[in-house]
Amino acid sequence: MKKRILAMILTVVTAVGMCFMVTGCGGSDGEAADGTKTLNIMQQYGLAYAPFVVMEEQGLIEKAYEEATGETVEVNYATLNSGSTINESFASGEVQVGAMGVAPAVTGVQTGVGYKICSNMSAQPHKLMTQPDSGIKSLKDFKAEDKIALVNIGSIQHILLAMACEEQLGDAHALDANISASAHPDGMAALENGQVSAQLTTSPYTFMEEEEGMVEVDAIKSVWPEGNSFIVAVASEELYNDDPELYAAVVQAISEAIDFINENPEDAAELLAECDDSIDQDADTILEWLNDPACSYSTELKGVMDMANFMAANGFLEVDGPSDISDLVFDGVKGN
Repeated sequence: MKKRILAMILTVVTAVGMCFMVTGCGGSDGEAADGTKTLNIMQQYGLAYAPFVVMEEQGLIEKAYEEATGETVEVNYATLNSGSTINESFASGEVQVGAMGVAPAVTGVQTGVGYKICSNMSAQPHKLMTQPDSGIKSLKDFKAEDKIALVNIGSIQHILLAMACEEQLGDAHALDANISASAHPDGMAALENGQVSAQLTTSPYTFMEEEEGMVEVDAIKSVWPEGNSFIVAVASEELYNDDPELYAAVVQAISEAIDFINENPEDAAELLAECDDSIDQDADTILEWLNDPACSYSTELKGVMDMANFMAANGFLEVDGPSDISDLVFDGVKGN
């Protein structure tokens, strides 16, 4: 059984090369050393990326492509620690398909990284968590010394915090100086150890922290309702334009993986428990998480234009924002 590669980035170029060297990938030209067509896929870690785990373990892209063309493709998966680093990997030409939060995806499309959204993937609970005795009940309680752990500047967690700040404090950037960039697991450890006052995170870390007695700060639910998109899949414009059969196989595989999770949650939980080292929980626990109402998988976008408009209006994009959802997505993608 294959295991996904968890690569914490020190430098993007080095990490991308190492990831795909380990998986036996050729280069960025889409062809392995022996002439086999290749597809490189990058994602992050956590329950939100479950469709990609299913795709890898069941070989869904390979099956769809072979059924459509009679040919084979070698698909390589690697995992990085943030959407911004995946953007840089796309720009380097090493990656053709990826999964990331809405915010870095919007940034990547608008700044010309060279991809568009090809499908929605998941919505997940997002919560601003703190110690029960911290005295922090709302954003107004944060002081200058109170650090907030989240993945990085420009991540969807950063934008959600900014949306909440605009609503509660009147300034989207009011708590920017409080941000302490760290990967989700590291942020959770920092919160538990008292190194930060709060963490804005997602599943499964929200579930784990609640089990450890952490409590939610009233902040996110009013600005990003349950069901709004969290993770989207993106594909390179080169793949879409130059290899439509392989692009179609990717989109089909995402849809099939999502259907598998929704229709077979017990089997999906077993698969994730066995194959996803980043979750590291038993199947019963994962099934409980999958059954949470805020944890959902769908190919249809929801709320993406709302976030893109907010980012453009509040200085989170260095270029103009999209005028319409069609600026962000390939033909055939549902929702907005």
